[in-house]
Amino acid sequence: MVLVACIIATLMVAIDAGILNLVIPAIHAEFNPAQSTIGLLSSISTLMLAAFILGGGTLGDLYGRRRFILIGTSGILTMAVLSMLAPGPGTLIGIRALDGIFQAMVNPLVLAILTVTFDDEERPKALGIYGASLGIMGGLSSLIIQFFNQSMGWRSVFLLVIGLGILTIFLMWRFVPESKAAGERKIDGVGILLCAAGLFALVFGISRASGPGGFFSGAVLAPVLIGLIILAGFIWWESRVEVPALELSLFRKPAFSLGCLLVLLLAFAQTGTFFHLSNYFQVLLKHSPVQSALMLMPLTLSLFFFSIMVGPMVGRFQVRTLVVIGTTTFALGLFLFSRLVNPGLSIWTVILPMLLLGAGYSIANIPRMNALLSSAPSSLAGTASATNNAVVQLGNALGVAVTVSLVTTFGRNHYLGELEKAGLDQEQITRVTGLLREILKTDVPSISAKFAVPVDRLEGLMGNYQAAFTTGVTRMFLVAALAFVPVILLLWFWLKSPGRARKSDSGEAGK
Repeated sequence: MVLVACIIATLMVAIDAGILNLVIPAIHAEFNPAQSTIGLLSSISTLMLAAFILGGGTLGDLYGRRRFILIGTSGILTMAVLSMLAPGPGTLIGIRALDGIFQAMVNPLVLAILTVTFDDEERPKALGIYGASLGIMGGLSSLIIQFFNQSMGWRSVFLLVIGLGILTIFLMWRFVPESKAAGERKIDGVGILLCAAGLFALVFGISRASGPGGFFSGAVLAPVLIGLIILAGFIWWESRVEVPALELSLFRKPAFSLGCLLVLLLAFAQTGTFFHLSNYFQVLLKHSPVQSALMLMPLTLSLFFFSIMVGPMVGRFQVRTLVVIGTTTFALGLFLFSRLVNPGLSIWTVILPMLLLGAGYSIANIPRMNALLSSAPSSLAGTASATNNAVVQLGNALGVAVTVSLVTTFGRNHYLGELEKAGLDQEQITRVTGLLREILKTDVPSISAKFAVPVDRLEGLMGNYQAAFTTGVTRMFLVAALAFVPVILLLWFWLKSPGRARKSDSGEAGK
């Protein structure tokens, strides 16, 4: 029942953190926000979760893990109700930012409870069940969310979060014993605030890259540079403070440091894939929200089945072997998406890359997570879990912010390039772009009648738009796939098996 309680709590946070990604087209239709606002709406919750998750892990270790899961869940319930009542995108961004802070009180402590509840022999099996359950329940919840969205509007989707929150409070209160870390610890308030400020500036800057200036505009470079400077100050502070929020000593172990790097990229690519495929199915292919969720089910089912299979394999195969095979499979799935996505695609076109993506993620992630958690002493279970989850959530936040900017940049450059090839000057390009915006708000016949432009010419304009949209998405997938190549090489040459790592540590201790 402890495992069940942890699964439901994590599912609640996972759904809550990514819930807006699934209903962005509906929010866009109601508020028509700027593209940078869309990026913030999609990423602000996971960004704040990543920024404050180290503090959540420390608070739980210090004052009680179950206690802070209950406090955080109560806050998530409150924010879900307020999100349903939000009058505009600005208010919704503020609510979702607070929501991310409450998620940070729950997310790291779930894995910490699993770590202290299950021993080394049971933990891989528990993590396999944990991952498989989250995979299948996450897929079914996506279907439920889109059903609510389609039938009752995007605000109703928060009812699922409210239901899971109530269930989490009951299960945690009834079945999970309280646990704390041994000894006294302090809260590194300065470190937590520096981490939050640095990550916010970094992701905020990246989210603005969808503007006209692209990634090299001042609106992007200034906040990104400020964020990097603050994060450098954060690392310096953590190396000097007596009780840091981020235990830098953990990163001296290859299993921990490489595990964090890998899951950063996995979360980045996985979140970007879900976001853009769902958006592509709804916006370009004109599928309903429920149809889009059904088209993503092969990916969810693949995550589920391979999570069950991989758990028992962790003790029988080298960690490096499983992780490299999984990561390579995942990258291959991304590469196939970059070749196969097109305006005429069907479920059969993308079923193979979806299966590869789900299989690769599970095969790489479960042994990675077990090796990472096992590399930390039990006194730092909450901190190690929080660090792992902070990296996951940072990957999720960057996965939306960066990929939205990449897709927009690639798509816009392709679209404008085609217009320039056709011989249009800047004034004509501006007029054509304005017509396209009007078409996307209504339909071709209405705009034809309103502006006295022939229908066939407007249909050609829509064809250029579809080609640009597709180019943006496929090039994003290609960039994501190529990013895994150096990581696979690092994993193969530097990642040690737990047995070899323990022998090495023992030798250093003897010296």
